[in-house]
Amino acid sequence: MADFSFQNKNVVILIKDAILGGAERQALGFAKYVKDHYNCSVSIVVTYSNDQSDEFKSFLNEIGIDKVNYFGEPSLSVKNELSVKNLKKGIRALRYLIKITLGIRKLKPDVLVPFMNGPSKIASLIYNFTGAKTTFWHQLGLEVCFYDWLERIAVEKSPAIIANAENGLQVFKEYYKVPQEKLKILPQFLAIEKQDLDKENLKEHLSIPKDSFIIGMIAHYREEKYQELLIEAFSHIALNTNIHLVLLGNKDNNENTLKKYNKLIELIKKLDIEDKVSLLSGVDVHEVLNVLDIGVLVSEIEGTPNVVMEYMLYGLPVIASNHKGCCALLGDSPFLIPNDKNILIQKMKELIANENLRKNEGEKNAKMISQNSAENYFKELQIILNN
Repeated sequence: MADFSFQNKNVVILIKDAILGGAERQALGFAKYVKDHYNCSVSIVVTYSNDQSDEFKSFLNEIGIDKVNYFGEPSLSVKNELSVKNLKKGIRALRYLIKITLGIRKLKPDVLVPFMNGPSKIASLIYNFTGAKTTFWHQLGLEVCFYDWLERIAVEKSPAIIANAENGLQVFKEYYKVPQEKLKILPQFLAIEKQDLDKENLKEHLSIPKDSFIIGMIAHYREEKYQELLIEAFSHIALNTNIHLVLLGNKDNNENTLKKYNKLIELIKKLDIEDKVSLLSGVDVHEVLNVLDIGVLVSEIEGTPNVVMEYMLYGLPVIASNHKGCCALLGDSPFLIPNDKNILIQKMKELIANENLRKNEGEKNAKMISQNSAENYFKELQIILNN
């Protein structure tokens, strides 16, 4: 394929769930940009569940897309072995792949753009039967590989493997032995624009004490996000001060997110800091970003985390786990840390005590994140697809 450009193309975007997590925000931001700047026609395909969160529907309406396409939940784990059970799995997989291929063919795609491993597996297996000219494997953050027969075929068929951080390529290098020329790193662009909202009114709206200094973490209520670590660290500095902690996620994504949310409520009660912590769900991310004085992300693993980019966009000092994707964003920041409670306490105290340090860190972060523009991202992506 030569001289590929997104200009005037039919783009089909494949995502796993119709929620507004990090990958989905990237996907819908991608859709908005190619519609607005490349005059693309965009279709959204949801590959796992068609249950749509309110935030997802709102973002979908905002970018002018009125529906998603859903062809049923896939069953694509087929082992490289001869057995009746595996044969049945293979038949189910084939039926699903035929169904989604015929469905996507009707959308007349020029390119399939997947987000995360599951949609990437599907896109790589079917793209040259749908009429699409190309696709790529799009690895983002904490991902699951099944190491099955179909996944191996999909990885081999994929024209390129694109990860948003170096650690995302590890399994493709070491297990699948993908040639180096197919492996690419492309951090995503900022999918939101800064909104300047009235901080004092937002505090009242969110029931946060008016004179509070606010530390916050915006992240999924999932096991790999370490809200517990932040809550426990915060409890050591919260007493007899005007410091407040805000946590934002979506508790209603699934049973596991609700379970994690309820566990956090129990921990906050146990530590007796209920009046010092706001545990939020379903609140617009811009509202929280506008009230924060410090942004935190502590977690098990990250690609290039959207929320760190968003903290930087809003000119916040950032404390983050020292994952490679966070390091790529924050450079030589002294606030990249191991997941250690005492170090987290120390770094929060440093920033709380020093207004000039907070200001300098925030200004540096805002300047650095300006490099992660959509213009630069699409320029690099089109070079990768052409190669």
